[in-house]
Amino acid sequence: MMRNKLLIICLLILITQHISAQNSEPENTYSHNLEISIPDVAIIGIAGPEGNGSSILLTPDISNLEAGEAVDYSTATNNSLWLNYTSITDSPGNGNGKPKPRTIKAEIDQNLPAAFDLLLEVGTVSSGSGQTGTATQGKITLKKGPSTVVEDIGSCFTENGEGKGHQLTYSLGIKENQLDKVMAAEYSVTVTYTISEK
Repeated sequence: MMRNKLLIICLLILITQHISAQNSEPENTYSHNLEISIPDVAIIGIAGPEGNGSSILLTPDISNLEAGEAVDYSTATNNSLWLNYTSITDSPGNGNGKPKPRTIKAEIDQNLPAAFDLLLEVGTVSSGSGQTGTATQGKITLKKGPSTVVEDIGSCFTENGEGKGHQLTYSLGIKENQLDKVMAAEYSVTVTYTISEK
């Protein structure tokens, strides 16, 4: 009986030493958490020959105008500016479905004199990658209040600088039967572009 007790005690000691030895051995794997954070980005800029925020001039060409001829206001045009932007769209709140696309809208800070319209044509995107959006086709009459000029923008970039993104062509239009309201003067307006979700 004593011998059996002694045998059991020896076995218990051996098992305890074996478990203790296993626990003291170093582990050959370890893990940790890693979080990824992608920011919501919506940045827009206008590039031209003088860098960002260039000013432009629209004036009709009267260099060959002869007495009795109409002034050709369609020659008051400028296409030296380019619309650049970077976008990373936000995922929907529930994590399902597509993110909301963004649009770019343009507006002027004040109305032009009664006889004139300020027209804008946005060219097809010329550079960049991703879902760069679609420019509104044809000429848009800019007004005090936003007009959509590019829509369906997702995560993308157009590249930066002159010759990148969308070429902007501004021109001056004369309203029908308003020629008598035209006066020689200098006018200044600010055109503002905003990128946002629909």
